[in-house]
Amino acid sequence: MKRILFFALLPLFPALLQSQTNRDLQVSLLTVMPRSKAVYTIYGHTALRLYDPSRSVDAVLNWGTFDEDKPNFIYHFLLGKTDYFLSATSTQYFIDVYEADNSTVVEQVVNIPDSLKTSILQMMETFLRPENTEYRYNIFFDNCTTRPRDIIEKVCGGTFVYPQQNEAITIRKLVHGCTKHYPWMEFGIDLIIGNGADSLISLRTEMFLPERLMNLLSRSLVKTADREEYPAVLSEKTILQAAGDDEAKAGFLFLKPLAVCVFVFLVYLVLCVSSFPRRNGGRKRYRLPFAVLFLLAGLSGCLLAGLVFLSEHPCTSPNWNIAWLHPLHLVGFAGFLLKKFHLLFRCYHIVNFVLLSGFLLGWHWIPQELNVAFIPLVGSLWLASGYQVFCVLRR
Repeated sequence: MKRILFFALLPLFPALLQSQTNRDLQVSLLTVMPRSKAVYTIYGHTALRLYDPSRSVDAVLNWGTFDEDKPNFIYHFLLGKTDYFLSATSTQYFIDVYEADNSTVVEQVVNIPDSLKTSILQMMETFLRPENTEYRYNIFFDNCTTRPRDIIEKVCGGTFVYPQQNEAITIRKLVHGCTKHYPWMEFGIDLIIGNGADSLISLRTEMFLPERLMNLLSRSLVKTADREEYPAVLSEKTILQAAGDDEAKAGFLFLKPLAVCVFVFLVYLVLCVSSFPRRNGGRKRYRLPFAVLFLLAGLSGCLLAGLVFLSEHPCTSPNWNIAWLHPLHLVGFAGFLLKKFHLLFRCYHIVNFVLLSGFLLGWHWIPQELNVAFIPLVGSLWLASGYQVFCVLRR
């Protein structure tokens, strides 16, 4: 969505702020339920609605707006240097967009005392000033869902009392709940987020997910200074219902990451076995397939190393996947193409074989939840380097 109503909405604030009462003002949390369209839509979305029928105000404030046309957008996003911005649209426009997207939208009217409604208007007026709209997006701790939550907490008139946390949970587990129908997406996420995503988190931290915030807010209370308690949500209703079942299909079994990775491992197992020296002294050589393996591993390792050492995204460092997928695999790639520096390449394969052996043997003790589909990929590299070590020892 674009910044459509900044200049149309801002002139309304002086009149609202100077009013003796804002009793008719209604503040709502709008939750767009997860849907299968793009990578970011499977997590859902959150926005705030300001509705005052007596002054013909009906606007949605959205902290999830970004500019895909911005130069080097993907590059900056990977480095965690993406700036999102606050946009304002009419509620009808917001609903029309998500209706066309076949989305479900739930509205929760927040229980804000009349005496504090002016405070939220003051906050919104400040946020909507052009110089204040942009912010540095943080996928887990400062996003389009945590910002509305923070505002609601500040103007609720007391202390939020969230329901008791009944289970120990991690960021990775919550993300897996969103990606369970998207195995390849889950595979990629498990590759790039490190062991910081496996630490236990608080109930409040869980609210980086829109649906999580919606469910917890509906069961929360506000405790005033007088120790009185009242529900955080006045009412809840579905204002837009998706047509049909939006649940994505997981696909055929043989197209899932584990099946594909096992197939890759079996291919390299056959290549290694068929390359063993025969009784007559001859043997087949498969330089190109092994070179491709180490080239892909090395290039993937460069990307992963960039995320680990350069990205500002939370939970990308430390990442134990860098122990098996790293840029040094390009040395192995070069070794299958060049005939010089034999000693260097032999030493590389010996070290790589030892490290991968330790990684596989210590799999269950590594302090990071690793995707099981990684095992056959690690095994493929282990076989390739192991075969080279075997050939060195036979000479």
